[in-house]
Amino acid sequence: MGSKTPPNQDALAVAATNAAAHHSAIAAVSDGVSTSPHSELASQIAVDAATDSLIGALTRHPATSDPDDLCLAMRMAVLTAQDEIVAQAGHDIDGYACTLVLALFHRGLVIVANVGDSRAYWFGDSGTNMILTTDDSMAQLSISLGTPREIAEASAQAHAITKWLGPSSPGLDPTISPFRVAEPGWLMVCTDGLWNYASDADELRNVFNHLPVSADASAEKLSVALVDWANEQGGHDNISVGLIRIDEDDLRGVPARAAQEPSMDSPARSAEPPLRRASTEDEPAVSRPGPSEASPQPELPL
Repeated sequence: MGSKTPPNQDALAVAATNAAAHHSAIAAVSDGVSTSPHSELASQIAVDAATDSLIGALTRHPATSDPDDLCLAMRMAVLTAQDEIVAQAGHDIDGYACTLVLALFHRGLVIVANVGDSRAYWFGDSGTNMILTTDDSMAQLSISLGTPREIAEASAQAHAITKWLGPSSPGLDPTISPFRVAEPGWLMVCTDGLWNYASDADELRNVFNHLPVSADASAEKLSVALVDWANEQGGHDNISVGLIRIDEDDLRGVPARAAQEPSMDSPARSAEPPLRRASTEDEPAVSRPGPSEASPQPELPL
């Protein structure tokens, strides 16, 4: 975790399933809203409930590769998390609030769901780097109106979020985005405690490639190294990072991509060498140390 904001208001969950010989991996992170007194409880409920809901859906339908079905399962996972937070809060309307990003790899598909400004990134071995989520924040609204990212994210209200989980949420509508994986690479979820210091996907990949760990370091060691790096930059917030390694073996035998499906095989946007590869492990490992409308939206300061 970062050197500020005790207690840790971040939460992280990871899971892997192998039902019917179909390997699936799930990672979720949540960042509690600092102005809500029980935000650390909200964030833990969010990742646990969303992950459990998604595991249940995959257990019931392990062979599905329909993006629509998987997107529906992701949506239901987020709504389940919302329901459990609201149930826990009772009459405490303002005491529970958090972000959530949920990422799934299943049969050649990556699907991400997000509410707030916790993010998912893709770092392909060929050099394809992408932010897979769109923040629900004042900074993102400014970016959508043409403000350069580096300026928008440096503004005083940059981290005021326009969507969140919790009883005070003005109407939950998570963003769900499916992608067909075209090559091996890393799927990462993180809170803003990390991306505050390297927001752009190419910039964050450069950090990733130069971590002081061995070339075959596990996902857990890489996650710890990323947290250490963010702390070295100042560590002004809690930091949570989850990594899922997707290898060639994970992509064998997956259904062909439909013409209308987005994929992550766009031309490489940097000249960086391939990302370091993980050691061969059966399950992903993670570490937890410690398009937009311009109309006015409610917001929460983080």
